[in-house]
This record gives sequence, structure tokens and C-alpha cells, in this order.
Amino acid sequence: MPHRKLGLMIPTPKKIEIFEEALTVPASVMSEHPDFELFADTLRASLAKLFDTETPTVGGGIVLRYDQTLAPNAYRLDSTADVIVLSASAEEGMAYALATALQAIASLKEGVITIAKTVIEDAPEKDYRALMVDIAREWHAPYTLFHYVDVCFMLKIRYFHIHFMDDQRYTFPSRVFPEICTGNRHYTFEDIEALRLYAKARGVVLIPEFEVPGHARTIIKRYPEIFANKLENAQDATLVTEDGTVITAKNVICAGNPKTMDAIRALIEELCEMFPDSPYIHIGGDEANIKAWNYCTECKRYMEEHGITSVKELYSEFTGRVAQIVLDCGKTPIVWEGFPKEGVSYIPKETIVMAWESYYHMVDDLLAAGFRVINNGWQPLYVVNNYDETCWNYKDILAWNVYNWQHWWRNSTAYLNPIHVPPTDQVIGAQISSWQCTYEQEIGKIMENLAALSERTWNLVRYYDDPTFDRHLTFVLQRVSRMIAQV
Repeated sequence: MPHRKLGLMIPTPKKIEIFEEALTVPASVMSEHPDFELFADTLRASLAKLFDTETPTVGGGIVLRYDQTLAPNAYRLDSTADVIVLSASAEEGMAYALATALQAIASLKEGVITIAKTVIEDAPEKDYRALMVDIAREWHAPYTLFHYVDVCFMLKIRYFHIHFMDDQRYTFPSRVFPEICTGNRHYTFEDIEALRLYAKARGVVLIPEFEVPGHARTIIKRYPEIFANKLENAQDATLVTEDGTVITAKNVICAGNPKTMDAIRALIEELCEMFPDSPYIHIGGDEANIKAWNYCTECKRYMEEHGITSVKELYSEFTGRVAQIVLDCGKTPIVWEGFPKEGVSYIPKETIVMAWESYYHMVDDLLAAGFRVINNGWQPLYVVNNYDETCWNYKDILAWNVYNWQHWWRNSTAYLNPIHVPPTDQVIGAQISSWQCTYEQEIGKIMENLAALSERTWNLVRYYDDPTFDRHLTFVLQRVSRMIAQV
């Protein structure tokens, strides 16, 4: 259990001992192991941001040490002797040690670091602790993505999921289909590489999202000969059925044209080259207007050739094909809850599902089918611009747990009857998702809510009440804000 004299830290360390005395050491950082040299550089740069002073590259008031007895995600901070020792056996654990030190240091002035004499040993309970930002609907300047890496780093959030693609724009750079980016704000290959290196030096793993088959208006518009549905008796991509239903195919790609799948493979392979450190590729997979496929000659031909009897079945089969491409590239696919229960046989079981709405596919059914699941429940984990119903704050997240799904939407199964599943390793963690917001609209809410998510996924048991957490939150977010104050 955490010590009751614990300093102001988020997330709460599981094992800590704090002594009455303080330790003062030279404000210098050194690594005893070559694998941690990059993290020594990160710690120096972070101390300079927080305390507006440079730290020497020689000597060692803070020492980064390799310790093979620690698990890859564990760390130890020991400031009881004559130096501050940060120990880990892998980059992940060392990143957490750095974040703890940056919260624990009391002061750095006149070349001297002051810290309480402390021993902390800690590791997270859930691996998947993540933030997602939507940069396709609302453009985010490149520097803001670096800020979010710092936020994740300081709060021990392991994954930064970036929604690069939607109807509004395709923000990846592309050499294989360069016209996709025409007329849209997008990042350069140099932007992506700089962000990748910055995240790697802070133990933050980037997860790019490539959204298909829905939310794909931009790529359809730029390359209709490849991605557009071939509708019968239609002048454009919108038609009205005999019963008056309006169906648009403007933002759902064709699932039957072989050129479509070849192009998707090429684009995913390009993403894998841009994000070599990322174990996951998110492939979207939700809210697709699949009714349009009933009127697409290519989709109907494909369904007949493969014995597929409905567009719902085609939806799952298509998602399975895209997931397999990701697996072929040596990555693990992630999808939004979207494919129907009847289609699970088409989806590779290695696929991870983000359960967010409890409408398309219930989390207990996904678990029973053998999938791993990430809790991304809209309530209380979404930040959405212009949605009065989604005003949840960090206290709502503190009252939540990773095995619980709830929703404000009346059509969701979790509206009146929240879904609670028994504790299981198949639920690998949770994510805060920010949609349709500018950086200025979302940054404050994200930092508060992400701090609470970190606490509730690093520790599945709550250690402190809300007033105590409030004090921790105020202090820690002051440091996080100082970290991101510079462009």
C-alpha cells in the first residue's frame, strides 16, 4: 500500500517509503548503461523545461541504472544514499522512472537538486493506457502533438493514438498516392519522423489510425477509380431507394473492387514504414454506411463470388481482410467496435477491439469470442466539442473502473443498464478520446481527465479520496503545464 506521507504524484505509486530528511545532489544526469543514454538526454531536457536551468552532461546527481531483476514495465527510484538512482531493465520502465523523478523533485536551483529521501518501486496493472486526439476533423499544428507526447510522458500514459484520417482530410504524407493530400493540411515525412523520435525518447508509443471502410470521403474524392462504389443507375454517390431512404456512398469505400484492397495494402505498408516502433495499426472499422454496397456492382459481384449473403457479412469479411494485411506487416490491428456479432468468424482473433458505444457489438460477446478489448466507453472517456451530454470530468473517471461501460445515448445497451464484466486480462486497458476539438478547446480537459485515467488504469484499486487526489492533480498538472508551455 502507498505510504500516507506520499508526495504529490499521479499515478499513485504502489510501494513507497519516504523518510523525514531531504537529499541534495548536483543537478547533473548520467547513464550507466548505453541503452539509457537517450533517456538521460530526455531527463536533462525535461529538467531544463521545468526549472528553467541547464544540467551538466557529466557527473551524476541522478544516475540511470540497469537492473535485470525488474520487469520490463517496472522501475525503482532510490534517493536514500548520496545520489538519486533510477533503475529499470527496459526503456518502458526507465521512462516511468523519469516521470516519477520529474514529479518528485522538490526544487532545482543554483545547480542543486533537492528531493525527499525516498524509495519507490512500481509498475502498472494495465498496459494499455492511452490518449487519442482527432487531427483530421480539426487540424492540429505539429508542435501540439509534441506537447501531447509530453503530457503522456509525465502522466505515464503508454500510448498516443492519433486519428490521422477522416472525411475531412487525410493528414498522413504519402508517396504511393500523393494526390490524397492535395488541398488538405497534412504532415510531412519529416514531421512524422521528428514526432516518432521525440516519442521514443520518452517511452510513448504512437498508434496511427487509418480509417476504413467508412469515414473515407477524402480518399474516395481523390482516387474514385480505386475507392468509390460503382452504383447502379446513379449519377453521383447518392441515391434514393424505392421506400424513400437516402443512401450516400460518398464516405464508404468499395469492398469489392480488387484495386481497393491493393491500395489499402500499399497505404498500410507505407504507415508501417513511417511508424516502425508502433506495434499496433488502428484500422477504424465503425459507422460505415454499408447499405450502399447493396447498390454497388463491384460489391455485389464480390459477394456472389465468395458466397456472402448480406452487406453485414461483407462488412465483417472486409474488416477481416484489412486486419490480415496489418498482421502480414508484423503489426497488431485495432478496430473500433463496429462489425456485427454474426461476423466474428471473419475477424482474426489477434485483432483488438475498442468498445466505445455498446451498440454495434457488446463487450461481453467480444470477450466470449476471444477478442482482447480496450475500454473506450463514451461515458466518461470521451471529450467532444459541442456535446452537452459529454461534460464528464476527472471525478467521473475516478468513480469509473476499467471493467465498466456506460452511455448517455438512449439507443445504447449501456444507457439504463451499465455493462460490467468480471475482471479479466482480456480487457487490456482504456483510452481517453478527444473528438472534433481544436487543441485550445481540448488541452485543459484532456490533461485533467487523462490524469484520472492514468490513476485508474495504473492502479485498479483506488488509494485516496477525491480531496486528496485534487491536491495531487493541482501540483502535477502545474508541472505538466510548465513542460508544454514552450513551442
